[in-house]
Amino acid sequence: MTGRAPPQKRSRRETNKERVIAQALICFVEQGIEAAKISEIAQRSGVTERSVYRYFASKTDLVLETALLFWSEAMEQVEAQARRELRTDMCGAERVGRILRGYSRLYFTHRQMLVFVHEAEAYLNRCGKALLVENKPPAAFEDCAGPLAAAIYKGMEDGSVRTDIDMASLYYNTYDAMLGLIQKLAIVGKNDPADDENARVRLEQFCTMMEGFYRKR
Repeated sequence: MTGRAPPQKRSRRETNKERVIAQALICFVEQGIEAAKISEIAQRSGVTERSVYRYFASKTDLVLETALLFWSEAMEQVEAQARRELRTDMCGAERVGRILRGYSRLYFTHRQMLVFVHEAEAYLNRCGKALLVENKPPAAFEDCAGPLAAAIYKGMEDGSVRTDIDMASLYYNTYDAMLGLIQKLAIVGKNDPADDENARVRLEQFCTMMEGFYRKR
């Protein structure tokens, strides 16, 4: 993840904690949150169960950290891919469409993890910690740090993106709608070609519709 210290400068605790989170994600995805045992996560991580509880006060805290890790790394991967695909001759509106389609591919590349996040949200809600799951853009719209925000600002400058609406609200609503859609499709999908084709069509329709909202009339 972004911001990690070089391996030689990171403490053993930091290394072990990251390994526990990574192995917890695998266990939660494979077995479900309720069925996954802290003892097995500890064994897979090469630490003791007591050590896991030194890093995380409860299983709930580990679920929260695991869900946040997934969203952080998934968003980083999608945004890095989007930046590689953008051409210098693309106007802002075209960039918006390309970036949205990059996010939509999470359905195909991270389907089981999206199902885990849905389960994690319900689990954390029961434990009173649902509000801590920050599945939202990694940066404020005004900071122009993420690729979607940058594409919107470019479009407003080159005239391809409209300026007559509350663009910040559209930006946040776009992320919520996109992530909600791919998560729902992942939950109801049955890993067969018909489901994948249905998802592909719906996601393309969604991206086309959202791109239309951004384009200047």
